[in-house]
Amino acid sequence: MAHIDTTYLILFSANLTFIVTHLYGWLLKWFYRPKAYAEHFHELFPAQKAVGIIYLLQVFEIPYLLRVGDGDALLYVNAFSLLFFSIQMLVMCEGYFFPSEKAEHRKQTHFVLFLPAVLTLIPMFLQAVGMVHMRDGWRMWMVGVVSIIFLAYFLLSIYEALKIRRAVQRANEDRYADSDDFPVRFANLIRWVPTLVLVLLAINFYADNVWVKFGRDLLFTGASVWFCVLTLNPWRKVVVQSDLSDQSDVPESPDPSDHRFDDLVERLGRLLTEEHIFTEQHITSDVLISRLGTNSKYLAETIRRSGYQSFYDMIGQHRVRYAISLIHQHPDSLLADIAERCGYSSQASMTKAFKAQGKGIPSSYRSN
Repeated sequence: MAHIDTTYLILFSANLTFIVTHLYGWLLKWFYRPKAYAEHFHELFPAQKAVGIIYLLQVFEIPYLLRVGDGDALLYVNAFSLLFFSIQMLVMCEGYFFPSEKAEHRKQTHFVLFLPAVLTLIPMFLQAVGMVHMRDGWRMWMVGVVSIIFLAYFLLSIYEALKIRRAVQRANEDRYADSDDFPVRFANLIRWVPTLVLVLLAINFYADNVWVKFGRDLLFTGASVWFCVLTLNPWRKVVVQSDLSDQSDVPESPDPSDHRFDDLVERLGRLLTEEHIFTEQHITSDVLISRLGTNSKYLAETIRRSGYQSFYDMIGQHRVRYAISLIHQHPDSLLADIAERCGYSSQASMTKAFKAQGKGIPSSYRSN
């Protein structure tokens, strides 16, 4: 009996910690506003409310908290986590990475996504709290229905990850964004996280075991605390620019008379005209910094002295010029192959770059 009581207390404590921690996370995400970011908070942290909702939803685990070890409550709470985590993470990623889509369309999409999960969970909730009693065999049917709905959400999470990947590629190629830019780096890091979380929740659901859920509670509680501290640490000091620029090897403003620029301009020219470095897909300024053995400020000044407005402008001009020369030299080659040789990920991206520079469409150069 003492062993059962101890087990109950361990499971109860873990679940209580899980719920309370997530309630704190909800309060932090919805109501805490760091002074340094208060003015443009929603622009800088567009997913805060969606993350907060994920945390708030954990209060629906209370039926399990009150009846730890009960099979019906365990099945319900595992199914709830599996389905609602799936939906909310899809909503969060869509709202963060693609905020420009129409709000009305987004609401309709969310309603359609949530409806199957809600209709499935209502009878499971009523059974878990003892308000209704299902017939024998209901668990098998519920597991089957939850599995079908989850499979749809799982496939959507993969689609969302691929959609984010395509958006990152377009950002890198169309704007020549640096891969160290925070939105691009963050997107690459987080795009498969929802799918990974769904796999862990699926293991938890199909195991249908109190100790597996205990491990999940500990893992998710630790991850939630880490995520809160990382994204909205109330004790974090704001880093000022002077702290970042205190580097002896990066002067604040390069000396215009510095003879090193002549060498850098010459070496940059060779990289572009002889090595065709611009043909590397998704090339970033870091690649040039490494190849030239310089820093970002000197690279920017070298690019300006070479006659270009920016790194983006330089790469864009050379890619388009190189594409035109290849079209003239190989008029029978597929434009898709030429696009790939020039560093574009698709023919459509090459066409877009041509139009942006006022060059018309690539196919028009076949007859010239």
